[in-house]
Amino acid sequence: MAPTIGPVLPSALKALCSVLGWNQGKFARALGVSRTTLYRIETGLSELSEEQVERAKAILEVTPEEFEAAVQWVTLVFNRLNAGIVPPAADSRRGRLARQFEAVVRDARAFLESKIREIEVEEAKEEAEQLWQELATRSQKERLLRVETCDEFLTPAFIARLCDESVNAAPKRASDSAELADLALKVAERAPGTEAQRAGRLNQAWAFVGNSRRVSNALGESDLAFSSSRQVRLQGEGEEPEFFDPARPLDLEASLRRDQGRFAEALDLLEQALQGCWPSARSRVLLLQAACFEQEGQPERALAALGDAQPAIERGEGGPRFRWMLNFSVVKSLVHLGRGAEAEARLPEVRTLATEIGNDLDRLRTRFLGAEVLGVTGFPTLALKDLESVRLEFAALSLWADSAIVGLDEAAILLGEGRNAEVRALTQHMRPIFDALGLERESLANVRLFLEAVERDAATVAMAREAVRCICRLPRGGHPPSPRSAILT
Repeated sequence: MAPTIGPVLPSALKALCSVLGWNQGKFARALGVSRTTLYRIETGLSELSEEQVERAKAILEVTPEEFEAAVQWVTLVFNRLNAGIVPPAADSRRGRLARQFEAVVRDARAFLESKIREIEVEEAKEEAEQLWQELATRSQKERLLRVETCDEFLTPAFIARLCDESVNAAPKRASDSAELADLALKVAERAPGTEAQRAGRLNQAWAFVGNSRRVSNALGESDLAFSSSRQVRLQGEGEEPEFFDPARPLDLEASLRRDQGRFAEALDLLEQALQGCWPSARSRVLLLQAACFEQEGQPERALAALGDAQPAIERGEGGPRFRWMLNFSVVKSLVHLGRGAEAEARLPEVRTLATEIGNDLDRLRTRFLGAEVLGVTGFPTLALKDLESVRLEFAALSLWADSAIVGLDEAAILLGEGRNAEVRALTQHMRPIFDALGLERESLANVRLFLEAVERDAATVAMAREAVRCICRLPRGGHPPSPRSAILT
C-alpha cells in the first residue's frame, strides 16, 4: 500500500534527496515539475499525487520499504514521540538508512518552517500595504478612528508600514511625519501579543516618534521620545525581526545626536547600528555615518564610508533617493577636498536624480552644490551669482543655518579675489541671519571672530571656512529645521 500523502511527505522527499545526493533543481526536472512547483510542495502549499510519489521513488531508486522508513522517521521527528509508530530494526537496511535521515530531516523541517514563515510575513506586508492605501487619503481624525475601532490594523506589519511612511514624509512635511509616527505608536500600544513583542514594537514606534520630532526641530521632545524607546528596548530587543530592524532606533537616535552637535555619540551609535542592522539597511547607516563625518569636517572619512555604501546602492538598494544622497555626498566631500574636476564629473548625475525625485529642497541643495563646484573649478563670477540666488531662497524659507553657510561661501570666494568691500557689504546684509542663529553662543565664537575681522579688513578665506564649519556643527534647536535635518532619517 502506498504511504499516506500528508504534511510529512515533502520533508521525507527532501531528506531522501539530500542523503542520495540529488539537488532540488535536478530532482524537479526529473519529476517533471518546475522549481517553483517543487518549492510549493516543499512548503506545503501544493501536494504530490500518488503517481508523482511513485515516480519519485523510481527517480531516487529507493524501495517501498526504504521510502516508508523515510516517512516514518520524519513522522517521529515531527511528532517528537514514538507513540503508535514502530521504528525500523536498528540492524536492518531500513534502520541503517533511517538513521542517516535524522539530521537531514531536522534541517528539512527547519527549512519548511522558515519558508512558511517567509510566506506569512510577505502576506502580512501585502495586507499592511492594502490597509495603508485605505488610510492614505483619509484625514488624520479618520485615520485615528479607524485604528481605534478596527482590530485588523493592529499588526506588527502595519506598525512597520506607518513607521516607513513617517520617514518618507519627513523631507517633505514634518507635521505629516509626526502624525504618522504618533499613529504607529497608538497601534503599537493597542496591538495584541506577548510582553516582549509589545516592548519590541514600542521600542520601534517611540524611535520613529523621536525622529519625527527631530525633523520638526523639537529636539527636547525628540530626546524624551528616544528615552522612552531605550526604556523598553531590552525587554523586546530582537522581537519580530522580519518587520523591525533592531538597529533602526540606534541610527535614528544618531541623527538626533548629530543635529545636537554631539558627533562622538552619533558615530558611536552608528557603529553599533552597523554591527546589528539588516544587511539591506547597511548602506543607509553608512550614508548617515558619512553625513556625520562631513559635518564634523572630515571629508576623507566621509568618502571612505560612501565607498563602502556604493556597491549596494548601485545595485538598487534605496532607489533613486539613496543614489542621489550617495552622489551628492561624494561631490560635497570632493569639493571640501578641493578636487574640483572629480566633483564636476559627478555633478550631472546629482542633478538628474534630484529632478527624478522631485523634492524642492533636494533641488535647492543641488543648486547650492553646483555653485560650490563652480567655485572650486575656476568660475567665481558664475558661482557668486548662483550662491546669491540660493542664499536668498534659503532665507525665504527661514532656513537660517543653510542661508548663513551659503553666504559664508560667497564671502570666501570674494576674499580670494581681494574684494573685501563687497564682503563687508555682504556680511552686513546677512547680520539678521547670524542673529537668528544666536550669534552670542559660545559655539559661534569663530563666526564672531570672522565678522569682526571683516570690519577690520583682516578676514581670510581660512576664517570664512572655519565659520562655515562652526555652523555645520551647530545644534539644530532654536531655529526652523534645515534640509539636512530631514534628508537622512
